[in-house]
Amino acid sequence: MKKEQYDIFISYRRTAYDTANLMAVKLRHAGYKVFFDVDTLMAGKFNEQLLEVIKGCKDFILVLPENALDRCVDPEDWVRREVECAIKNQKNILPVMLDGFSWPHTLPDELKELPNYQAIAAVGHEYFDMAVERMQGYLQSKAKKPIQQWLGKVAIALGVVLILMGIGYGIVNHIASVTCKSIATQLTCSMDVMDNIGKDCRGLEEALSILYNSIDTEDTLKRTNAEREFLKTVDASDKNISMYRKTSPAPVFEFNSIENYVLAYYKIGKEELDGFSAFYESMLDDMINLNESARAMVKERRYSQVERDGLKTIVSGYKHYLNGFYYGYLGSLSLLPRPSRKMHFDMAQRWTSFPNGTALDLEQEEYVQFQTKEMEMYQEELILQKEKELRSGNN
Repeated sequence: MKKEQYDIFISYRRTAYDTANLMAVKLRHAGYKVFFDVDTLMAGKFNEQLLEVIKGCKDFILVLPENALDRCVDPEDWVRREVECAIKNQKNILPVMLDGFSWPHTLPDELKELPNYQAIAAVGHEYFDMAVERMQGYLQSKAKKPIQQWLGKVAIALGVVLILMGIGYGIVNHIASVTCKSIATQLTCSMDVMDNIGKDCRGLEEALSILYNSIDTEDTLKRTNAEREFLKTVDASDKNISMYRKTSPAPVFEFNSIENYVLAYYKIGKEELDGFSAFYESMLDDMINLNESARAMVKERRYSQVERDGLKTIVSGYKHYLNGFYYGYLGSLSLLPRPSRKMHFDMAQRWTSFPNGTALDLEQEEYVQFQTKEMEMYQEELILQKEKELRSGNN
C-alpha cells in the first residue's frame, strides 16, 4: 500500500495545541500537505512511524510555547526525538516562537544547533496571520493552488475563437457540452460523498454529547455503554472512509488542448479542478484524524473539561471546513452551463450536511465571502477555546 506523503510536519507540545492546529489549518488551506497528529500520539510509547513521516517531509515546523524545550533533557521525550530526526535527516527546520518562549541556556548535544535555524516569532493573535505568511516564504515545499483561489478565474477567450474559426460552432458546442457535463458529474458525485462524511461527523457529535452526559451522571455502567457505542460510531466512520477511497476516489481531470480552450471559455482552469481534488482528499484525511483524536480520548479517558471543549472545537472546525468546501463547489459549478448541472439538482435534494438555500448563480465574490465567513467563525471558536484553557490553568 502506498504511503501517504506530506510536505510539512508540525511538532508541538500539548500547551501549544490550539496554535499548532490553527497553523496546520491555514497551511492546508494555502495548499500544503501537512501532517498534524491532532493530539492522538502524545501518550504512551512513541510511535516509530512518526519518524518515517518526518523523513518524507521537506519542512519541519517546531512550535515553541513557554518552556517548550525543558523536557528535552529526557532522551525519550517525544518532541526531542522528532527534532533529532529532523536534524539528522537535514530537514528545513522552522522554529516558531510563541509568547513567553526563550531559548534554554543549555540543550542536549543532539539539539545544540537548533537555535541556529531561522526562527519566526508568532507573538499575539493579531500578528499570527503575518507570521504564517512569513513562514511560507521560508518553506521549501511548494503549495498547490488552494481552495480560495478556485474562484479567481482568468478567461482565455482567444483559444475558443480560434477553434470556432477552425472547426465550426457545432463541433465546439458538442465538445463543450460533453466536457462540462463530465466535470459537473465528477464534482457532484464527490460532494455526494462529502454529504455522507458530514452525516458521519454529525453522528460523531451526537455520540459525543451522549458520552459526556453519561460521564456527568457518574453512572459507571452508563458511561461504559456510552463509550462502547461511541467507539462503534468512530469505527463505522473509518470503514466508510475506507470504502469511499475505493469506490469514490478523488476525481482526476485530464483534458486535451481543445477541451482546455473550452474550459477557458467558461473561466475554469485545470488548476482549479485539481485544487478541488486535493481538498476532497484532505477532507477524508482530516476526518480520519478527527476519528483518531476521538478514539484516543475515550481509550485514555481524557475527560477533563478542557479535553471535552477541545474535541468539540475540532468537530466544529471540520463542519466549518465542510461548509467552505461546499461554497467552493457551488462557485465552480455555477460557471458551467446550466444543462450540465442536472445531476446537482437531482442529488442536492437529499443532502443534509451543507448550508441550505445557497443559490447557484451568485457572483463569485459572494461564494468567497461565504467561505471567508466560515473560516472566521472557526477562528473565533479557537480563540474562545484558548481563553477557556487559560482561565482553567489560572484556577
